[in-house]
Amino acid sequence: MLQQSGEWAPKPPPRKPLASEASPWVVLVRLARERWREYAWRYTIALALMGIASGATALSAWMMKDVVNDIFVNRDQSAMKWLPIAIVAIFVVKGAASYLQEIWLSRIGNRLVADYQSKIYDHLLRMNVPFFEGHNSSNLIMRTTKGAAAARNLLNLVAVSFGRDLLTLIGLVIVMVSQDPLMSLIVLVVGPIAALAVRKMGHVARKGAQVEAATTAHSIGVVRETSQGIRLIKSFQLENMFRNRMQAAIATMQATADKVATVKAGVNPLIETLGGLSVAGVVAYTGWQLTSGVDAPGHLIAFITALLLAADPARRLSKFHLQMRTLSVEAGLMFDILDTPVAEQDHAKAPALVVDKGEIRFDHVDFAYLPGKPILRDVSLTARGGEATALVGPSGGGKTTIFGLLQGFWPAGAGQISIDGQPIASLSLASWRKSISVVSQDVFLFEGTVRENLLAVRPNASQEELEAAARAAHAHDFIQQLPRGYDTSVGELGNMVSGGQRQRISIARAFLKDAPILLLDEPTSALDSETEQIIQGTLIDLM
Repeated sequence: MLQQSGEWAPKPPPRKPLASEASPWVVLVRLARERWREYAWRYTIALALMGIASGATALSAWMMKDVVNDIFVNRDQSAMKWLPIAIVAIFVVKGAASYLQEIWLSRIGNRLVADYQSKIYDHLLRMNVPFFEGHNSSNLIMRTTKGAAAARNLLNLVAVSFGRDLLTLIGLVIVMVSQDPLMSLIVLVVGPIAALAVRKMGHVARKGAQVEAATTAHSIGVVRETSQGIRLIKSFQLENMFRNRMQAAIATMQATADKVATVKAGVNPLIETLGGLSVAGVVAYTGWQLTSGVDAPGHLIAFITALLLAADPARRLSKFHLQMRTLSVEAGLMFDILDTPVAEQDHAKAPALVVDKGEIRFDHVDFAYLPGKPILRDVSLTARGGEATALVGPSGGGKTTIFGLLQGFWPAGAGQISIDGQPIASLSLASWRKSISVVSQDVFLFEGTVRENLLAVRPNASQEELEAAARAAHAHDFIQQLPRGYDTSVGELGNMVSGGQRQRISIARAFLKDAPILLLDEPTSALDSETEQIIQGTLIDLM
């Protein structure tokens, strides 16, 4: 690659391919490798049950020879007694095996989904703030839910396709070949032709799955923003804007789904046409055999029965490649997240922070969110323990950034941050955050009750301690007046209480944590002047 100066520039390192871009077989092998130890015996039982059902299907086709020859041709009285009993037994065994296999496979799949959802969510919790700032929440929701479900469906698809459909087809093919090898050759010659045609359709299905995943995440985001910002939408009359955004996403999903449906719909006519040619050939050959004086037509009836029974598993197997490509894309989206290196990981040997006075020092600290655009440059400051230190400056001057660095949301680009002389970069992150309590201007309440929001920071707190923290934040009185007191739901993002009430609950939460270091990022911005003065006095008492 040439630069404008005419000199050769080094090529950028090749990008590592994402799991969602990998071959379906690569995704499948990874799933099998990761879950082999835990799930191998479970799938073995499911495959054994499928094998029993498949064997019963093949045996039912095989027995048609005896039914025709012994009962209809030879009129054997003993056969009239035992053959119906044998047929009933075969179908009872097949039904029981099919029932148990479906139940067993469903439970395996449900457990697999739960395992992967837990795994990906635990992985997300260990990512840092920049990761979440760079990933749309709707996309993460889609990857967590749809990706885990796709992993289950992919493994179940392989198990059912190979354990039920393929075994059934093999058993029926054995019956056909044993009855008449030449007719079997007529039937089986169309198989490779169908496989090649379906394989070409798989590329379209894979592209469609990628577009569908992206538009699904977008539509989730539109609904989320509508729910959380409905007051703003109504106030500024943004309904048409959001309606257009949603309709655009829906139109893209519809067009993609129509295209994929067109491709998938072509599989059945293809298989039906090729199957019709096979049946026509079999009928012509059978007719020739019968008119040539074949004495016992039982083997021909058994062959035709096996051929007709083979139609359904053959049709399902013909769609296997299309389904596998779609599911591998969705499962790969989940692996893309799991493959992202963990950003926050405490070292087992890292010492814990020991707070004495609580003195905080910034020594020549630099920080930039983006390379070449520093927010902080050579910042040095000392906040003495036991005192209140105020950071004053214009909006966007870096005050909140300093708080973020102190909580470990981002690493400092240069310099050192220490608490009581202990460099925080070398300490246990959990102990360091445990020693800090924060009240921000951007109040966030979890969906749940007032009690649950308070106890989130200190689960073992007593009711007396809970109420004491609420009284200190001047929140107890209004909480008592809520429909269910402390057990009243605050709604999504705290939308069931006012802005001032949310702020006071947030302050009460900080009081309950009772950490030695208290960070206040304009915590009284949503309060009236009278309550603000009361809270400020309470904060001084707390410190």
